[in-house]
Amino acid sequence: MNKITYKLLLLLGLLAMTATSFAASEAEYGKVSKAWTLHADGSQEYRSSMELTLFTHTAMNSTYGESFIVYNPDFQTLKIHSSYTRQKDGTIVKTPNNAFVEVLPRFAANAPAYNRLKEMVVVHTGLELGATIYLDYSIITKPGYYPALDINERLQETSPVKECKVSISVPENNPLTWQLSGSNVKASQVTRNGVKEVSWTLRNLPASSREAFLPQNQDGVPRLIASSYTSNKEALSTLNKRFNASGNYESKTFGPYITEKATNDEEKVKAIQDHVVNNMGYCAIPLACTGYSIRNVDEALRSAYGTLAEKTQLLNVLLNAAGIQSEVVAVYPGNLDINACGLSAIKTLAVKATLGGKDKYLSATSLAPSVLTARGELDKVITLNGTPISLQAEPMIIKEHKAVSVSKEQARNGFAICTLPAITGGIDGWGMSTLNSKRSNVFELPSLIREEVTYTVTPAEGMKLQTSTKEQVINKPFGKVTRTITPKGNTIEVIRTIEVNKQQFTPAEYDGIRSLINEWINPDNRVLLFSL
Repeated sequence: MNKITYKLLLLLGLLAMTATSFAASEAEYGKVSKAWTLHADGSQEYRSSMELTLFTHTAMNSTYGESFIVYNPDFQTLKIHSSYTRQKDGTIVKTPNNAFVEVLPRFAANAPAYNRLKEMVVVHTGLELGATIYLDYSIITKPGYYPALDINERLQETSPVKECKVSISVPENNPLTWQLSGSNVKASQVTRNGVKEVSWTLRNLPASSREAFLPQNQDGVPRLIASSYTSNKEALSTLNKRFNASGNYESKTFGPYITEKATNDEEKVKAIQDHVVNNMGYCAIPLACTGYSIRNVDEALRSAYGTLAEKTQLLNVLLNAAGIQSEVVAVYPGNLDINACGLSAIKTLAVKATLGGKDKYLSATSLAPSVLTARGELDKVITLNGTPISLQAEPMIIKEHKAVSVSKEQARNGFAICTLPAITGGIDGWGMSTLNSKRSNVFELPSLIREEVTYTVTPAEGMKLQTSTKEQVINKPFGKVTRTITPKGNTIEVIRTIEVNKQQFTPAEYDGIRSLINEWINPDNRVLLFSL
């Protein structure tokens, strides 16, 4: 009997180990290589290669069945050096010609001005469990399309990587600044035949995390930032010149036209932002895919759609034309060395408008309150003239009042339970009701928060409150949760508050913030007991 039990436990253990292994990794990258080369004539080449072994049917049929390469054929040439699959028994299956499918990138679907962009879909063939995909290609860019070599590359993949080689080559006398964040690997530098090369080799990179509420700026994720601009200020100056070169006669006259009924600056801003956000389409084409250029702002206005840069510039022009002092600002991740950042590292663009002596940050794609003031120093905000703007994180402030009545019909066996309703905003709207008990990565809240909900509870005549009225307070170094219950004549006032004054938490700090959030969202803490 003991032998049978031992064998059964051993078998279950092996099954558990196998299940865990496959759950942890659908595939594995054996080797990944990324190389950027800037030539003396200003042309550039980006070369990428990978070896990817498949372990599951999901990886084979869905996750990694295709590769996608976006490029601009007017200025770039795509060259496929090799594409094939090595099956488990060693058989080589070359990618057939009809498996290279050229399509319009999805983000350019509703943007006729950018319908020249192409996306090469490489359909990998001969796939089976244990097969390895090989793909090696280059994108060669003509001189002048990119103002400089400008790199912003995440090096972590959705599956583990055994070895990742990265290199940058530029003419010896060209400036080059870089930062490899999220990794301790040191750069190797050599200069030969007039070419300066910087390279890194990273090994055993884990798969990207699937945990919820990861840092927006991907803290801790291996990421290469590099640029051949002399400084970040020069990079932003390049973008600013392209903005300023954009014709804006129609836009300047349109600004006063759509604000003619406005009685104050707030109404002007509201009318202009509403037009740019709601009456103009948005095509999420990355700046790099346009060569860091924008269409004429009047053309964008007439076409009623635009990229982020085009809509932001239009919003800026319309506001200034209506007498609202404003300018475009660039937003960078706060965890990056700004000296190494060109234009590709820009997270978003916004407009800083001055109203009544106070600065207000506006988005050209959303009417929601700006996230810049919610994030504070987690991001770096810089004007296109290169001037940094210091922002302190401002908490989300929520105050709500709710009326609740308790009837005798709710009573069972002489007692009635009243559950106070949750609100739809604030922490209750963040989707944190099922936070994991353990954490491997930094946990980031959407914002700091100060939330207060006041309930006025009216019980039926003759009903008596049985819940203790003792104040409940849970204090943490980063915030607190409170509940007070105060009888007031025929009603009972319940005030619940939560305050969190820290936005990021390490895995070691996670238990504390999780317990505070659970205390707030736990339905048992919104229950009152009455007796007849």
